[in-house]
Amino acid sequence: MGERSTAPCYTPPMTRVLLALAGVALLALTALAFVWLAGQLLVGLGAFVVGTAGVLTRLLGYLLVTGLFGGLTYFIASAWRPGRGGRA
Repeated sequence: MGERSTAPCYTPPMTRVLLALAGVALLALTALAFVWLAGQLLVGLGAFVVGTAGVLTRLLGYLLVTGLFGGLTYFIASAWRPGRGGRA
C-alpha cells in the first residue's frame, strides 16, 4: 500500500524564499514602527508648539496691558507736575 517518500519537506530554495519573505515582513514591520514613532514625536512636538504659542500670547497680552497702563500713568504724572518755569 504505501511507501513513504523520503524526500525532504522543504528544499533549500524553498527555505531561501521563506527567509526572504520573513525578511520583507520584518522590514515592513520595522518601517511601520518607525512611522508610528515619528507620528508620536510629531504629536508631542505639536503639543509643545501649541503650548508655547499660548504662553507667548498671554505674555503679549500682559505686555500690552502693562505698557498701556504704564504709558497712561506716565502721561498723567507728567501732566500733573507743575511747570518748571520761573514763576514761584
